[in-house]
Amino acid sequence: MVVYWFYFLFAAFFALVGQKRLASPINNQQSININGLWWLFIFALTLLIGLRHEVGGDWDNYIRIFEEVSLIDGLKDISLSGDPGYQILNYFSYKLGFGIYGVNVICALIFSIGLTMFCRNLPRPFLALTVAIPYLIIVVSMGFSRQAVALGIAMIGLVNLGRNNKLSFIFLIFLATTIHKSAILLLPIYVLSSTKNKFWSIIWLGIVAITFFLVFVADTLAILYSNYTNLEDIASQSEGAFIRLAMNLVPACIYLFFYNRFNLSKIEKPLWRWFSIISIGLMALYFVIPASSALDRIALYMIPLQLVIFSYLPDIFGQKNAIHRWIILAILFYYSLVLFVWLNFATHSHFWLPYQNLIFLW
Repeated sequence: MVVYWFYFLFAAFFALVGQKRLASPINNQQSININGLWWLFIFALTLLIGLRHEVGGDWDNYIRIFEEVSLIDGLKDISLSGDPGYQILNYFSYKLGFGIYGVNVICALIFSIGLTMFCRNLPRPFLALTVAIPYLIIVVSMGFSRQAVALGIAMIGLVNLGRNNKLSFIFLIFLATTIHKSAILLLPIYVLSSTKNKFWSIIWLGIVAITFFLVFVADTLAILYSNYTNLEDIASQSEGAFIRLAMNLVPACIYLFFYNRFNLSKIEKPLWRWFSIISIGLMALYFVIPASSALDRIALYMIPLQLVIFSYLPDIFGQKNAIHRWIILAILFYYSLVLFVWLNFATHSHFWLPYQNLIFLW
């Protein structure tokens, strides 16, 4: 538990003492060049995530996937209907003798670089990083490896999209889907945000809904009818989904309420508006459909909304440093409370406790 608090307090300290980064006067964008301190963070985070030992709720499942891939004869036997990119990582890690730790280190490195680039693209990168630690880093990256990698790649894509590099964004989203097919959902969301015509907005909204059903709900319902006997079992797959959906709901409401105060590009502004609308919609669906685990999984891709909104939030109420400091303190307190509650009271937090690392097991 101590190691989690160390990472959180480290980031929180720099979030509190750091100043707002100013965008370049040339293109009104943040520099995403990674300097020494951030490379140190990437290294430390890669060790934390990549060399973890028996940490995370899906540890046994990833061991099973690794063992299954180790039995195939060659790359020609990789299943294209599953997550081929992740299977290829497992295949080469097995052939090189690195085991599951080789897979996890590569996944952790990709995720850490993606998260760093995303945070560096924001006006208060260490505040965004602190926001990411309690759930995105500790829970997602160490519990849902495939979606964490897909999200890391997607965050690089979102940075490129904000810089009007649309082809790069599309390519990276397709690359992310080879790790976890659910990442494809971000593609119609982007198209939806870039469409001004109401008719096409409705069409693309329908595509988003269909994609959501095919990728998330259909699989969940199939599991329900084949392996379970009642709705309580399917609901138990994602206990705490309400809390995690609510964590996206808060920044979504803030953004929509103070929409005109956020200094975002013409591409980013409607994009995060749709992220907000979908986050609110997911919370509404929670009370309508039984597949809470499906909603929880899609909500993972809405997490970048938290980083964006809370990074901009201190500066939307004027230029007084005292106001900025109080807002930052409030955000830090909120996420420290999230971390405390999750570590001490979450149903499945015992899968993350105690934290073990391969380095200390030798």
